[in-house]
Amino acid sequence: MQGLLRGTVTVGTMQGLWAGLHHALAALRAEHPAVVVRLRQAAVADIRQALRDGTVDLAVVALDRQQQRGLVTRLLSREEMVLVTSPRRDVTGTGGDGKVALDEVAGLPLVDFAPGWAIRHAVDRAFRAALVERDTTFEVNDIVAASELVRHDLGVCIMPESIAARFPDLTVRRLERHAPHWNVMVVRPRGEAPPVVAALLRHIT
Repeated sequence: MQGLLRGTVTVGTMQGLWAGLHHALAALRAEHPAVVVRLRQAAVADIRQALRDGTVDLAVVALDRQQQRGLVTRLLSREEMVLVTSPRRDVTGTGGDGKVALDEVAGLPLVDFAPGWAIRHAVDRAFRAALVERDTTFEVNDIVAASELVRHDLGVCIMPESIAARFPDLTVRRLERHAPHWNVMVVRPRGEAPPVVAALLRHIT
């Protein structure tokens, strides 16, 4: 019954990942004000370990297929990642559709995220699949820091399109082949979800 549920739920997430999470948390609080929600932001590997050891009850993360083993997952969204540049930067797509190849991106100053970030993992995997070597010019652990470097035309960055949309003054270009994919999912340990976790899951869509 509304308002009678009590307990604590600890949620794991990655920085800048899913814009809808705060709506779900607010809806849970309105429905069950006695439920305490704790949020833990960390790298995907740390969150997965926290799910295993029980210090996180559920998480909204981007995992590849191998990382999903032993967990219950539900896909929230799937999208291609894109190249984000300053409007001043001239990047000529190699295809007639204006898409940019990864070997062209490798020749540009690249803003990368720190190892352990799911974005970095997806980008590394895409470059390996394309058999393209690249150097990282900037390595950051903050979406806003990455956008500022791009905004001042110091580098370019590959990120999920939904995150790039938060910076409408920047230019988005699609990648020609081997574009990294970004799968956002809600994840929890196997077994029956506790009532407070089940209540939150109903608000995560």
